[in-house]
Amino acid sequence: MYTSYYGMSCNPFLKDVIVEQAYKSKDYEECISRLNYLKEVKGLGIFLADAGLGKTFTLNAFIKSLNKDLYKVIYFTAKNNYNLFDFYKELANQLNINVGACYKSDLYKSIQNEIIRLANNQRVQLIIIIDDAHYLANEILINLKILLDFDSDQHEYTTLILCGCPELKDRLIKNSYETIYQRIIVNYKFQGLSKEEVKEYVISRFKIANVQSPLFTNNALVALFNVSKSIPRRLNNLILNCLMIGYQTKKNLLDEEIVRQAKNELDL
Repeated sequence: MYTSYYGMSCNPFLKDVIVEQAYKSKDYEECISRLNYLKEVKGLGIFLADAGLGKTFTLNAFIKSLNKDLYKVIYFTAKNNYNLFDFYKELANQLNINVGACYKSDLYKSIQNEIIRLANNQRVQLIIIIDDAHYLANEILINLKILLDFDSDQHEYTTLILCGCPELKDRLIKNSYETIYQRIIVNYKFQGLSKEEVKEYVISRFKIANVQSPLFTNNALVALFNVSKSIPRRLNNLILNCLMIGYQTKKNLLDEEIVRQAKNELDL
């Protein structure tokens, strides 16, 4: 439909973008850099982002870059109905630990023993990534220290990455989470795309689709920045709507009026 109308060999604004074709925004580069640092020093990292800023995509890119012979990644998305035992039971299952009818204290010890075994016997470092960590119950956040504390052993065995909305940090700075908050080694918050990055992003995506000539006017690119609010997901949806409207109205060059119409269709 509009892809053939605009001479696009593919649609680069859909969700299924491969890592190799990802636009390397400042957020992407900064986050990947901090994740790589964290895997070297081990410990706790906090990554904060509002919805649609590319946090999960960046995490997946980081995971894909890891050597599977050296790193074991456990990734799961937190649920707001998790209790403490549910959380550690899922973690144990992903570590191939037979939970059975064990008590919580036994479960904690089994998890710690498996982490140590991976490090000492297999030379494999465990990286635990919890997405949507702002959904974690208070009792879970307080007890995350068992993934970092190994009796009197001063050795760091685990990299623990908590990702979520900015409200996660507000919860962690409360006194009840002081033992966790003091352990944070990396703390990064996504900022979103700048005005220049929006322009670069749009141009780079069209190049992937083998479109060399600009489809948006300069004023339209500024409008895309303003309307998208620096959020890549919203920017993609805006562009898709612009292309549809442009195709329907037989516009070869998309201007700020097209962007305005696309915004009106997206806004509830």
